Amino acid sequence: MTRATVKHTRDDGIAPSPTANQGELREQSEGGPLGALKTNPYRRFWMAICLSLTGVWVRITAMGFLVYEITDDELNLGIISFAQAAPVLVTGVVAGVLLDRVDRRKVLLAVQLVNVVAMVLVAWLVTTGRVEYWHLVTIAIVVGSAAGFDWPARLSIVPLLVPRDRLQSAVALNAAAFNGSRVIGPTIAGWLIGAFGLAACFGFTAAAFIPFSIVVASLGAVTLVKSSAGPPLSGISTLTEGYRYIWRTPRIRGLLSVDIIPLALGMSYFTMAPAIARDVLDLGSRGLGLLLAANGLGALTGTISVALLANARHRGRIVIAGVACFALVLTAFAMSTNVYLSFALILCLGLCTSTYATFNDTLVQLHVDNAYRGRVMSVYTMLWGLTPIGGLQVGLLSQSIGVQAALAINGVVIMGYAIFLWVKTPVRHID
Repeated sequence: MTRATVKHTRDDGIAPSPTANQGELREQSEGGPLGALKTNPYRRFWMAICLSLTGVWVRITAMGFLVYEITDDELNLGIISFAQAAPVLVTGVVAGVLLDRVDRRKVLLAVQLVNVVAMVLVAWLVTTGRVEYWHLVTIAIVVGSAAGFDWPARLSIVPLLVPRDRLQSAVALNAAAFNGSRVIGPTIAGWLIGAFGLAACFGFTAAAFIPFSIVVASLGAVTLVKSSAGPPLSGISTLTEGYRYIWRTPRIRGLLSVDIIPLALGMSYFTMAPAIARDVLDLGSRGLGLLLAANGLGALTGTISVALLANARHRGRIVIAGVACFALVLTAFAMSTNVYLSFALILCLGLCTSTYATFNDTLVQLHVDNAYRGRVMSVYTMLWGLTPIGGLQVGLLSQSIGVQAALAINGVVIMGYAIFLWVKTPVRHID
């Protein structure tokens, strides 16, 4: 190992390669909201994920529209959401062990291959008129299983591409890519559905993964380094030790708890968006795309605000306040029947969610021990596997009390959870 490699070895056993531009990684003094983009490996990585995430949101929008067109049933929207998100609870466990033991780039490349094949298959089924609901459920399970590896790999590789003082910038830029794609993706999907049909949406998504794969394959800035601190742990021991670390670290435990109920119940509004758009607001496919784009615009605004508030204090309190605001706005959105008010409220939902989630993500990244980063990020990602709970619950309740009343109930429950976070967790004390 060269002296340069030793110098830049990180605490989690991953180091820049000897061929990397070491000058980029030594630029510790230049911060600011866009500071992470001054590091070339991260800049390439970020530009590629902007495109791939846009493809993901095109797929999400098109999948929901296609399911509702085929089945005309809110419960089936909940089931397809469950099929896409629930597998993360299983594959995320495996990812937690794997990502702290292997080259994370290889994991990302394998995931992109699965995504491309799945989207090409859906496009073919739609084009040939052979698509059935069970096809979509099966493919959703495959894509959801891959996501259990995809998201923690992306999250855990970012701190290896930027200096520590640019980490908040990188986290905020990642969130900006995610939320910006929520603006562009649904808008593109609505236009593609109207102009070329649903198959074009899935073809677009497949193509969007290719540049990201090329960038990941070309990353020479991070390679795995064997740890010499004793014999390697078995997979089960590695996993168990990761969970013990979370449990014995109150701040990490508290931060991870923030998203449990908001994700399990709150994201049901997104799952039910096709039903809200068509049956409550009387909007078509382009109207649905614009509604989801408004949500993404609010999320992007919140993310940019967080990036500009890099020196904000009392971030733990901001996180809990964001959860409470999300609950209030969700209740109001659920009861709205006015198109313009609903657009404003769903924009605010995106704003609230991205603000508290980006602050929370940053705090997790800053406080986690590097040796456990992969496992903690996998748990963080696994929480997204809770999102279908709300979709199924609202889908079932909608059969008897209607989709609006079902969503409003979730808003009230989340408000109660915000109070619990304030009183019973250490999150409000985190600065």
